[in-house]
Amino acid sequence: MANEGMDRRTFLKFGGLIAAAGAAMPASQLLVTSGMASSNSTNTSLQYSMTVDLNKCDGCYQYDKKICEQACRDENNVPDLQAYYGEDAKRYTPYWIRVADMQQEVPGAEIDPRPIPLLCVHCTEPPCVHVCPTKASFRREKDGIVLIDEHRCIGCRYCVIACPYRARTIVFRDNPVPRDDQNAKVPAMMLGVATKCTFCAHKDLDAGELPACVEQCPKQALTFGNRDDANTTVAKQVASGDTQVLRANLELKPNVFYLGLSRQQAALDEVLG
Repeated sequence: MANEGMDRRTFLKFGGLIAAAGAAMPASQLLVTSGMASSNSTNTSLQYSMTVDLNKCDGCYQYDKKICEQACRDENNVPDLQAYYGEDAKRYTPYWIRVADMQQEVPGAEIDPRPIPLLCVHCTEPPCVHVCPTKASFRREKDGIVLIDEHRCIGCRYCVIACPYRARTIVFRDNPVPRDDQNAKVPAMMLGVATKCTFCAHKDLDAGELPACVEQCPKQALTFGNRDDANTTVAKQVASGDTQVLRANLELKPNVFYLGLSRQQAALDEVLG
């Protein structure tokens, strides 16, 4: 995909695929085997990445909430509108990370669904950046994190449609949590703009601070670090060849990698492929 922009045909392809998939599409339909999938950022020697070990993630079944989801909301002031306004608010509740059930369908067999954390994968070639008419979405050159300038965002939803990972939402309501009870280190969310995971970019990641979801995962299923540093755990996991990325066929070079996906699960129902 060219850096200078996305042509109309490619954009319509993304839009059509996402629309056809629908909001209720099982998470397993997003999975495609990627092999090594370890292309480095071409612009920097610092590329922040995350690995998700599905052999460790149990969906926080022993808790009354998903710990990574709640940690992210608390740290980044992401409003949980559904918790305040009920089930009807689910359709417009923003999220940065969500734990979905990955259901493998095998004729004649009953297989329990497996939890899979889903978030922005911080593509090296992000389609959301290519389609943004105001350049509000951008990839930070120093570390490869994809961010949104809320002051430039006009809420056109182009990026929401273009993202093949359903990682972006629009903020429709103010956070019902009083501002004094929110994280003072992070601004309150603006209404009418796009929002998504930032890898907790407001933290001092260079000094070793971790995204909230990684820091608080009770099973230590999430690992974060510089993939361009061969000595980091993330780099070693990716270099092992045991990781896979979502929708590798699009060649967007995601920077979130998954451990524990079998080839059968990864090849299921390539509805979006």
